[in-house]
Amino acid sequence: MARVLHKIRGVLFPILLVFLAFPLSSVSAKSSPKSRFPWLNGVRYWTAPDHTRVVLDVTGPGKTKVFKLSRPTRIVVDIEGMRVKAPGMERVGDGVVKEVRWASKGRGVRVVLVIEGDLEHRFFYLRPFMGRTARYVVDVKKPEKVVVREKRQREEAAAKEKKERHFIIVIDPGHGGDDPGAIHNGIVEKRVVFSIAKKLANLLNSTTGFRAYLTRKGDYYLPLRKRVEIAHDYKADLFISIHCNAAPNRRARGAMVFALSNKGATDNVSRMLARIENTADMMEVEFTKKREVNYILLDLAQDYSRVESEKFAHLALRSLVRFTGMHCGGVKKARFTVLKNPGIPSVLVEVGFLTNRREARLLRSGLFQTRVAIALADAVEDYFKGKMKPPSPEVIMARAQVGKSRGGEVSSKPVVARPSKGKAKVASRVGRPRVSTKRTGTRQRVVHRRWVIHVVRKGDTLWEISRKYGVKIRTILVANGLRKPTIYPGQRLVLPIARITTL
Repeated sequence: MARVLHKIRGVLFPILLVFLAFPLSSVSAKSSPKSRFPWLNGVRYWTAPDHTRVVLDVTGPGKTKVFKLSRPTRIVVDIEGMRVKAPGMERVGDGVVKEVRWASKGRGVRVVLVIEGDLEHRFFYLRPFMGRTARYVVDVKKPEKVVVREKRQREEAAAKEKKERHFIIVIDPGHGGDDPGAIHNGIVEKRVVFSIAKKLANLLNSTTGFRAYLTRKGDYYLPLRKRVEIAHDYKADLFISIHCNAAPNRRARGAMVFALSNKGATDNVSRMLARIENTADMMEVEFTKKREVNYILLDLAQDYSRVESEKFAHLALRSLVRFTGMHCGGVKKARFTVLKNPGIPSVLVEVGFLTNRREARLLRSGLFQTRVAIALADAVEDYFKGKMKPPSPEVIMARAQVGKSRGGEVSSKPVVARPSKGKAKVASRVGRPRVSTKRTGTRQRVVHRRWVIHVVRKGDTLWEISRKYGVKIRTILVANGLRKPTIYPGQRLVLPIARITTL
C-alpha cells in the first residue's frame, strides 16, 4: 500500500507544480499592466446652456499636459503613463465642441477636442467618490456674449412677471449630467427629480398668478452656485430644490424638507446629507467694496430667508404626507449650499428613499411623481395666500446687491416648462388647481379648480364619489391612474374639483 501511495505521489506532484505555475504566470501577465498603469476606459460629454463638459473616465491619475493648437482650434490633453485599449472618436457638434478624438501616443494617451473658435476652457481631475470612478473633466465655455445675452433674457423675463404681479418660483432638479445622484434599485435620482420638477413647473404655470422656471432643462450638471445665481437673476419669490434620499438602513423611509440653518444641522443625518450634496461644488460669495453695508444687508436677507423658508417647509411636508401618504420624516435644518439664497425663501425637498424598496417603486411611477408635484404645488399656493409678508426694503436692497456682485459669472438659461404631447398631457391635466376664464356672449365665466383627497371607506363606490364631488368617473380614473373602476377601503383618491362662477 505504501509503495502504491509513493507512486501516486510521484506522478501527481509534478502535475500539481505545472498546474500552479501556468495560471499564476498568466494572471500576473494580464494584471501587471492594469496594476502598473492607469487606463482610459471611456469618453462622455454633456451639453449645458453655458458650456460643454467632456468627461474622461479613468482608473487613476497620470501626469497631464494641456495646451491649444490652431487651424482648426483644438484643446489637447496628453496624459503620460496612461493606457487605452483602442483609438476612438465621439462626434459632438453642439456649436461648442465639434468632436473628441483619443488614441495612444508614445508612453501615454492623447485626447483632442476640436472646438468652434478660441473658447475658454477649464481642466481638472476628480477623485473616486461614492461609487463613481476617477475622471478628468474638460469644460469648454460658450462665448461671453451668449452668456450675457441669456442672463439679460432672464432679468427681462423677471421684470415682466413682476410687472404683471406674478409670484416667481424657481425649481431646481438636483444633480444632472455626470452627477447622477443616488442610484439604487435600478433607479437614478437625477431622472426622477427632473421628471417631478417638470410636472411641478407645468402645474404652477397653469395656475393664475404664478410663473415657474427650471434651473436646468436637460441632463447636464450645473454648479451649485449657478443654481443660486439663476434664482437671483429671476428675482425668485421661492426656490425649491428637489432630491431623492438614500441611507445605509434599507428601512429608512419618508419625505423630508430642509431649510437653511444658521448654526448647524439639526441631527447627524442632516449634517451628512448636507456634506454629501455640497461636495459637488463650493459656494463663492463675492462682496463689493462697501463690506460693512454688504454684511448688514446679507444678514437681514438671511434672517428673512430662514424664517420664511421654515414656514414653507412645514407646509410642503404636510402637503406631501397628505397627498402621497408618505411617512413624515420631519422638517430639518442644514447648511446646504443651494439654500444660501439671501432674500429668497429656499427649501430642499427629499421626496423619498431610493434605498427603500417600496418607496423606490413609488418614485419610479409617473402617477406618484405627479402626486408629489401636486402636493408641492398645493403647498406653494397655500404659502402665498397672504401668509408671506412682502420683503422689507432692506431685503430687496440685499437681493439687488447680491445680484450685482455676481453679475460677471457665467450662468445657464432656465426654461419655462410647458405641457408636451402624449403622456405628459396627462400630468398637466392632472395638474394643480387653476383659474381660467371663458366668455359667453357679454358675460364671463370663471372656472376655479382645486384638488381634494378622498379616503375610500367600506361601502364606497365610484358612482357615489363621483356624485358627491361632481367629478366624472372617467376623470377620477385618469387622475389616479386607474385602469379598472375597482377601489378598496383606505385608498386615497385625488379629485380635481371645479367651480364655475358667471360674472
